[in-house]
This record gives sequence, structure tokens and C-alpha cells, in this order.
Amino acid sequence: MSKHSAKRAVRVATAATSIVLALSLGAVSGARTYSSYVTTVLGGSPFTIKDTEKANKIYEARGNGMPLSKWKTKADSLVQTVAGEGIVLLKNDANTLPLAKGSKVTLFGRSSTDLVLGGTGAGGIDPDRAVDLNKALTAEGFKVNKTMWNFYQSYKGKPGYIRSNGTYMGTLPKDVHIAEPPVSEYTAAVRQSYDTFADAAIVVFSRVGGEGSDMPTGKFGDGNRYLALQDSEKQVLKEIHDSGKFGKVIALINTSNAMELSWMDQNQYGINASLWAGGLGQSGARAIARILDGTVNPSGRLVDTYASNSFSAPAMQNFGDFTFTNGQAINKRIGPANKGDKYLVYREGIYTGYRYYETRYADSVLDPEGTKANSSSGAFADKTWNYDREVVFPFGYGLSYGNSEGHPFQQQLVSSSADERGATFEVKVTNTGNVSGKDVVQLYAQQPYQRGGIEKSAIQLVGFDKTPVLQPGQSTLVTIKVKARDYSSYDAHTLKTYVLDQGDFYFAIGNNAHQALNNILASRGANPARMDEHGDPGCVHLWHNEKPIKLDKAYSGKVIGNIFQSAGLEHYGKRTGYLTRSDWTTFPKPYNKLKATDAMIHDIDAAGGYQAGDKDTSSITTKAKNGLTFAQMHKARFNDPRWEKLLDQMSVDDLVTLVTRSGQVAIPSISFPAQFMKDGPQGNNVRPYVEDGSKATGYCGEVTDASTFNRSLIHQENEAKAEDWIRTDTAGAYAPAMNIHRTPYSGRNFEYYSEDGYLSGEFAYEAVTGLQKHGVVAFAKHFAMNDQETNRQGVCTFADEQTIREIYLKAFERPFTDGHVKATMGSFNRIGCIWTGAHQKLIKNLVRGEWGSMAIVDTDMAINPILQNAGAGLEAGNTMWATSASTFHDQIVKQAAHDKKMLSNLRQSGHIILYTFVNSNGVNGLSTASRVVKVTPPWLKLAYTVVGLLFVIDLALFITLIRKSKNSAHITIESDN
Repeated sequence: MSKHSAKRAVRVATAATSIVLALSLGAVSGARTYSSYVTTVLGGSPFTIKDTEKANKIYEARGNGMPLSKWKTKADSLVQTVAGEGIVLLKNDANTLPLAKGSKVTLFGRSSTDLVLGGTGAGGIDPDRAVDLNKALTAEGFKVNKTMWNFYQSYKGKPGYIRSNGTYMGTLPKDVHIAEPPVSEYTAAVRQSYDTFADAAIVVFSRVGGEGSDMPTGKFGDGNRYLALQDSEKQVLKEIHDSGKFGKVIALINTSNAMELSWMDQNQYGINASLWAGGLGQSGARAIARILDGTVNPSGRLVDTYASNSFSAPAMQNFGDFTFTNGQAINKRIGPANKGDKYLVYREGIYTGYRYYETRYADSVLDPEGTKANSSSGAFADKTWNYDREVVFPFGYGLSYGNSEGHPFQQQLVSSSADERGATFEVKVTNTGNVSGKDVVQLYAQQPYQRGGIEKSAIQLVGFDKTPVLQPGQSTLVTIKVKARDYSSYDAHTLKTYVLDQGDFYFAIGNNAHQALNNILASRGANPARMDEHGDPGCVHLWHNEKPIKLDKAYSGKVIGNIFQSAGLEHYGKRTGYLTRSDWTTFPKPYNKLKATDAMIHDIDAAGGYQAGDKDTSSITTKAKNGLTFAQMHKARFNDPRWEKLLDQMSVDDLVTLVTRSGQVAIPSISFPAQFMKDGPQGNNVRPYVEDGSKATGYCGEVTDASTFNRSLIHQENEAKAEDWIRTDTAGAYAPAMNIHRTPYSGRNFEYYSEDGYLSGEFAYEAVTGLQKHGVVAFAKHFAMNDQETNRQGVCTFADEQTIREIYLKAFERPFTDGHVKATMGSFNRIGCIWTGAHQKLIKNLVRGEWGSMAIVDTDMAINPILQNAGAGLEAGNTMWATSASTFHDQIVKQAAHDKKMLSNLRQSGHIILYTFVNSNGVNGLSTASRVVKVTPPWLKLAYTVVGLLFVIDLALFITLIRKSKNSAHITIESDN
């Protein structure tokens, strides 16, 4: 090699090594920023615990001691049980179901090979670990058409046949697909296989949502309006019908979002029976098989109204992307990082879900002319509004096997009482059918309403329970107790608190919301000609309230009053124009062309809203040597004076680290070990079991949970989830999630229970108490009003106080009060113009005040230090920022040392965090003598070693290059002589 070539090689090697070194330094720096998370993924620990040999270990809760293999089997069986009770029988003409055991069936629809198990983002479940429908049916004794199955399988992974590429940050409409292969591509072999497997055609229709984006309301990858039946699916149904081969056609609706299903009764498609199944978890497919052959009698009930047109919900008019007309000016004034140029206006008010459809129906019966309930306004299925055409399946709907009508259970109201203190009802349930099964008792209330008064739903769920398995002829007595608050209304204008109005309160049982309402209408003597079915007055109880009664005493004992005035546009001098049942022609229109006022922009500016305190922080003690440890505070009362001494031991950096790094970094000064929290509502299924490294159980989605209408079962399920949190060494659960299905198109509906706040709150309570019974810190989320994913970061959400309290906070209230939830994950959005994490009325007045809770108030994923401003959040009472990174730490650590108010807020937050985790599994394995010492984890040692070697190599190459350059220069000079 020539000297010039050698020099060039050294130069190239030096440059390459320098680049690799620079990249490595950047990578190591970034990894250190997320060191706790990286350590969790790669193994090892960023700290070590030193203890004495004879120290008594503390355990807030222990695992059940069952061998892991047996636990996995038991947990998997529980998934099947929940799915079995949550699947809903929608249609069963001429007792099409159950099928005979051993039936020969053909599965249609590519989704039959790719069932929706949950959602994308925080709710994902690994399909490779799940039981597919083919295996489930085969194990149950069905003979499955393998030719068709293999045909669909051949499309797996093909471009255009991937259903969704969802990530945490969302999915573009063009990347969403139904992914149904064209019927024109069916081979001759496929069509010939029909003859052998013709007992039934089972057609699967799936829709999947996910975090970060909503479902497409317009065009998407291979269709238009995602929740409608697509042309490719219509062709599949036509193929089945035209073949004339199949004795029965069964539709399996596999989605957590309410699809348009009016086509199921159209003769051209010939659907004989239908099942609904939401997120099935890892083994819920087995429950489908067991319901299909009658081993399990379906007992699930719908938790959403299924409308014939998915756009007919009034909230759909103000769903999606809305930008302030002066959005650019907002961004210029306070910066685009504030994410303050988007808004939503909840013009529908309290009329979400069945509260809209059933109330409008009631008015169409009682006062159609005065209320204009039958007008064309808001009519989507016909020229004028008609309930039977607008609604396919009402809230609470579901059939069972046992008789030809699908209602083999008789419910009788045995005793009933109601007053201003509460209500109690006893219902006798008898199985009058010919097979065993469970039934659901649903209790609804109707409050007195006067036109122009407080807005009232004509029907609202106030109680429910599920029977045990009843054999034919067997009866059971179900007792339902109701709190008066659950049949009150919030009067935001006159009394400014909850109230039981003067007048008649009706309570009714029914198989669904619509039947209960018809029972009440019959009891009120409504014109039968205007009703779509006869009601039963015998299922109704009447209580007459003589005078208005205020229910203004909060759970904490404080007085309840208005606190969300700033959430309405009226606060800023604008008019909303809410939907009112006194005139249904007020059906909402999109609220376009909203201009933000100066006052609105001021409130939107989260970072600018914080004013620093006194620079003299000398009165706040730090770095004291008091000798206390985190573990020594186990079981100490919140107001124990030792907490102040423990907090005195922490440096400013310690406090900022604890609060802004989510408790995920160890604090040696108080021997606090790093904690770990993880998603989510479908279990800790991405975390490995400590025993063998396999992933934890993937449970059913929350819509499926709620559809069971079985409190005790969901409590049991969440106790099982807690076992997984213990076995995966995880202290906190980002669960349950209980935002509201405001519209059918929210991408994250799969992760929330229902369109109904009461039902959501009841199941969230069971989830919280089930998890926390075993030491897990439950983070109820997303607090609050995170009801769509579009623009979720920062969107200004406008609504009135009644709507906020009765619909959106209702789901959180019982978990906070009766459930004593230990933590909540906040939301990215704003309520009105104020980010939820900096909303003092939400946190200090409601959570700390009315609800009397000292729960951790965490952010959603902390990624935007401008929107999720630490100073403003701390002042409002936000406790913790959900990240292990140092971004928020670095933002305020210098300021906190010279800001008395901020430092005081940090201590208060630190107190809450430490108190919460010391009374959780976060203390497990420690003793009062434990000392936490930071160490360098193995991966970081290796990284440092690699960087060091690269530096040495780079330095050696650089020296070699300099020497060669000098030698080259010397040779050149000598040649000139």
C-alpha cells in the first residue's frame, strides 16, 4: 500500500471512529436520561439495597404463592370467564344458536384470523400469544374449514391488509384498513370447500381503535366512514347468500366501538344470528366457541347505544379537529409548544348516548309538538326523527338462550322504597326457560322535569346486579340499593349544587334502558299509539317528592358548589347554545369560527400563568441528618410529624427528582427505592414475570368487562391483575381508565367502560378496590374529559358545570370517594382553557376538597414541559410527572432552590408520593434498616467501557494521523533540496 493510501485509510478510520464515538456519547447521554426505564428493559438495577442479616422484611402484600404454571392457567381461565359473561347475543332468529356440537363451519372475513383483542398503544395485546378462533372452535369440537382459513392467512402482512399501524402517537387514516380480501380473489378451491363445511357461515366484522388518534369519520385506507359496513364486507355477505350453501349465517361483531348494524335485519344479507364481542384478551376466543355450541349461555348486555347511523349522536357535530380562528396569533403570542390553538365545544350538554336517544323518544311520546321531538332536526335515518329507525340496539340490550324471544327470565318487583335518603328495591328473578343461565337486573330512574328548568334525561341507570346461574324453574332475590345522589341533578344556575327537584320520581326495572322507559311511560299513562312497545306499570315504583331538597354535603363533609364556571364559553362572554329537550331543533351544529379572547389566551398559557414566590428559601430545611428512612414510615399516619423530618433530609434535587421523574429514580438520602408503574386496563401484559421472564396475562378490554354487568367478577379479575403486578415487580397500575364514550369514533373507547358515567364509575370502583386490596397503586385515568384522541395534547374543552359533573366526573367520583383510589393519571387536554394538571378547581377544590382525597395526581405521559408546566402544575396541586426522563427536572431544579413557593409545593407533592408508595407494594422487601445506595447498572458500565475503548482507538488513530502528516511534510521538504 502506498504512503498516501495508508494515510487516507487512517484519515477515514479516524473520521469513522469519531463519528461512532460522537453517536455513542449521544446515545449514552440519552440512555442516562431514561436510565430507570432502560435498566428496567435491559435488567439490572440503578441502585442496591443494603440491609442487616436479621432485618425483618416489610410486605404490604404478597403473591398467592401458587406455582407460576398453575397461576398462568388460572388467570387464562378467568379471561375466558369474563369474555363469556361479556359477550352479547344481539340476534337469534328461530333459535339459530346454539349450534350443534361438532358442527362443520366456515369462517368468513379476514378478521376471523385476526380478532381484535384490545386496542393499539397502551391497550395492545400480543396476538402471537393469543388463542385464535380456529384453535378455539377446534378445541370445542367444531370442524373448521381449513381451506378458507388458509386463504385468509395468506394475506397476513401483505401491504393493504394490515388492519392498523397504530402507535402511541396515533395512526393516519390512510394507514387504517378493514383489510378484507376481494371476493373476486376467492379461488375455486375456496368455493368448493363450502359444501363440506356448510352447517354455518360465521362472518367476523372487526374494528380497532388506539391511542393517539380517533377512528376515521371519512375516507381511510380501504373505505369510507370506518364504523359503517364497507363494500368489501357487503360482497362477502352477498357471496354467502348467493352461494345458497349455508344453513345458518352468524355475524360476529368484534369491536369496542358501536358499529352501524341496521344491515343485520336486511333480507339481502340473510343474517340469522349475531354475537357482539369486544376486546377479548388473550383467550376470550374460547368463550366465543363455548357460546356458539351452548356450553355457555350468553348473559352480556350492551354498554353503548348502537345507532343505525354513527353520526346521529349530537356530540358527533363537535367531534374532531377545530382550530381557533386566531390560532396563528395564539401560537405567535404564547408559542406553538403550548398546544393552545385547538378547541372542542360540548354543545350536546348532558345528552350523550342513551340520554339523548331515550329522552328524545320520551318527548316524542309525551309532547311531540311542544318539544318538536319528531322534527327533521337531528334525523339521520329518515326525513323526520323516529326512534325505531335511529336506534338498532338500546343501552343495556342483550338476549339469552332458553326461549324463542331471547328473554327466558322473568323479573318481578317484590318490594320498593325511595325517598331523599336513598332507595331500595328487591327483584325476584325466575328462569322460565329451558336452559340454565344468568340474568341482569337493571334499575333506572326518571326525575321530574319542567320545560325550561334543569336539563334531565328521561331515563338514567341507577343500579344493576347479576344473578348466579339459575337452573330452569329456579328463582333468586336480587336487592339493589341506590344513593339519592344517583337520582339527583346538578343545578348550576339557581341552587348551585345537587338537588332532588319537587315532583314525581319514577323507578323501573327493564331488560334495557328502552324497555324500562316504556314501563315508566305506561305507568304515567302515555298514549300507547305513540309508543313502540307496551310497557308494564307493575315494574315501576313512584316516589313523590314534596319540595326541592339540596344534596350539598360532599363526601368530605364540605359544601358542594360551582367550581367549573371557567369551563364554559359564557365565562369569556360568549354563547354556547346547548342542546335542550325543551326544543329538539336545538340539535347541535358544529361550533366553527371561534375566536379566542385575550382572557382565553392568558388562561391557555400554562407556563405564563405561574408567578414565582419569595427567593429566600432558607426557612425550608434540606439535607438534614435525621436518620429516618422511607421504610420506617410504613403505616405512619399522613399527618405524623416524622414526615416533616424525613422531607427535611431531602435536597432540592431529591425533591425535584422524586416529583418530576415519577418516583422512578432512587433517592438515597431517605433510602427510597425506585418505583415502577405500567399500563394498563388490560393487565400488565407487556411486563415479564420475575419467575421465568414470560409476559404477564392479557385480560379482556374494559368494554367487555362492563358488558358483564357483574361487579364481583370484575373485582375478581382485578385481584388477579394485582397478582400479575406483584409477580412482575411493578408497584403502580395505570388503570382503570374511565373516560366516556362521548361518540362512537373515539380511538380509545376500547380502553373506557361505557357511554354511561354511573356504570363506568361502578366498575372503576371494583377495579380500584381489587387492585389496591393487594398493594398495587391504582392510577385511575385520564382525569378528566379526555374523550377523544384528536388534538388530545392541549385541546380546550368547553362544557357547562352540570355536564362535567353528571357525565364526565361521575365515573371518577366513586373510585375516589368510596374506593379511596391512591392515584390518578391526568390528561393532556384543557378543561375550558386551563390544562387539567394546572386546574386548581379540579385538583384542590374537587379532589382534595369535595372528595377528601390525598391521591397522587400524576400527569399523562410527560412529554411537553410547556403545556405540562411544572411550576403551574405544582401550584394547582399536581403531584407527579409521568416520566423517568430528566426533562422536567432540568426545567425547574435551579429555580426551585430560589423559589420558596415552588419548593414548598415540591415538599407537599413529595409527602403525598412517599406516603402513597410506603403503603403499597413499593415497600415490599425493605426493612426499617434498609439503605438504598445508587450504583452504576451493568448496561451503563458496558456502555462506558465501549465509549472508553472508542475514545482510546480514536485517540490512537488521531496521533497516528498527525505523525503520518508530519512524516509526509518532512519527506516533501527533503525532496525540494
